[in-house]
Amino acid sequence: MGTLGPASPERSAQHGGVKTRRPGPLSMLLQAPGVGRAGVVSGALSLAGLLATAGALVLVARAVAAGLLQREVPGVGPVTAILALLLVRAACSAARDRLGAGLAAGAVRYWRNRLSGAALALGPVALADTRGADLSTLDAELGPRLTPYYARYLPGAVHAGLAFVVMLGATALLDPGTAGLLLLTGPLTVVFLALVGLATGAATERQWLAHTRLAGRLLSVTRLLPTLQAYGRVEVYRDVLARTARQHRQQTLGVLRIAFLSGFVMDFAATLATALVAVWIGVRLFGGAASLAPTLAALLLVPEFFGPLRQLGADRHAALDAEPLAARLGELLKREVAPSGTAVPSRGVPQLVLEAARADLPQPTSPLTLSLPPGSRLALRGPSGSGKTTLLHALGKHVPYKGTVTVDGTPLDELDAPAWQARVAHVAQHPRLIAASLRDNLRLGDPAADDGALRGALGAVGLGGLLTDLPAGLDAPLGEGGVLLSGGETARLALARALLSGAGLILLDEVTAHLDPESEAEVLAAAERAFAGRTVILATHRAAPPGWQDVSLIVDTPLQPAGSAA
Repeated sequence: MGTLGPASPERSAQHGGVKTRRPGPLSMLLQAPGVGRAGVVSGALSLAGLLATAGALVLVARAVAAGLLQREVPGVGPVTAILALLLVRAACSAARDRLGAGLAAGAVRYWRNRLSGAALALGPVALADTRGADLSTLDAELGPRLTPYYARYLPGAVHAGLAFVVMLGATALLDPGTAGLLLLTGPLTVVFLALVGLATGAATERQWLAHTRLAGRLLSVTRLLPTLQAYGRVEVYRDVLARTARQHRQQTLGVLRIAFLSGFVMDFAATLATALVAVWIGVRLFGGAASLAPTLAALLLVPEFFGPLRQLGADRHAALDAEPLAARLGELLKREVAPSGTAVPSRGVPQLVLEAARADLPQPTSPLTLSLPPGSRLALRGPSGSGKTTLLHALGKHVPYKGTVTVDGTPLDELDAPAWQARVAHVAQHPRLIAASLRDNLRLGDPAADDGALRGALGAVGLGGLLTDLPAGLDAPLGEGGVLLSGGETARLALARALLSGAGLILLDEVTAHLDPESEAEVLAAAERAFAGRTVILATHRAAPPGWQDVSLIVDTPLQPAGSAA
């Protein structure tokens, strides 16, 4: 099966010979509602807190200088002002944290709704190339991976930018020499942060792939455990799970090692810069080239200059941790959904007209142009990968297609999707039966059908004898996936279910591909009898049944089907 594959590291595109850089996956996360407003409010709170911090530290430096040089004890006024400014700083910090938590909760809820809406709009057919484990992992990881990004990284980025400006400006007013050193060492710290981030991004991508691989294998083994137990293969797949878990642990530890390295680099750079400033101030003070109060205030401002940058370095891992998830989420949200209009289809058997219609595949396939009056029998032949299955799904408005299809003169794209799908019955190559009774499986076609209608449908497809073979009759349990039935019986039961649906268009997708010639003839004969007067399209790679219209799909370019026949 396919997956929501890894995001390409190449984010540049060629437009008219000029290379332009595409926005990365994280830029999509800024589309969540409230991000802009929260950024403005968070910036205002940061600015107020930074100004209060700068004011408090300047007052502290003056009080210390007065105490050292003039032996003066700070009065009530300066102490009260310092405490008030520190309280403003604490209040602004708490408000920023609360704002970030609210933003994260709303953003996660928004993206979870977008993910659910996209999955429901695409449906199981369009998502057939995506593993269920990938979707469940994507949904489960939205909260843990996006919350730090919205709650800490985005507000932290705004705070660090403002701290760079405010603290540098305050230091320049107090001591221009110290401000010059900060102007030199600050950008170098950011460069160190970016260099470490390059390695972090690749390690995070590998960790996400290992995480989804482990989740997929665990769910697959759980689902197939009865089969593995029956064939004595539990030990083999236990070893596979253990090996995958070790890989996941190694990749996770690799990310943590890089995170610790990043923290060490940031702490080392900040400590070195602070020490350099302290030495510079000390030399000037001993030489009598500077005053104590302003230089001491500048020294106190240095940790406030580097502190937000150090915290941003730690929080940047939250952003990089969210990048693989954002890439998969963006890929899913960009998938094209089959168009749906508002026109209501007629209740009778439809007349279909196809003009240059073909499956919407990356590789070119032969366009199909034909007219199907009500009651037609069409055998759509072609090799695996020629687009037969995709075209059938397109006729059911589950996936997009190329060309034009009209239903009783109305374009298929203009029909209301649920209303049209209620007039179409699709029988797959491997019909799915639920672990319930024969009656429950038949009523999937028509929940209101009584027992007489159910018996009539079984008789129409040649399964009347099944009621006598099963002791409990319609109440007989069929087992998980219909294990109590043969392949031919399962196919004819699916035909009976389609018959009960009352659909005017019947799409048969390789229903006899897994049957022997005798069983195939019985199933096709049952379909002929059951769907008399209805339009039936059969996708097959075998010869067309006698009396059926035969259309062959010729692939212009050989296709390489990925995991499922088309």
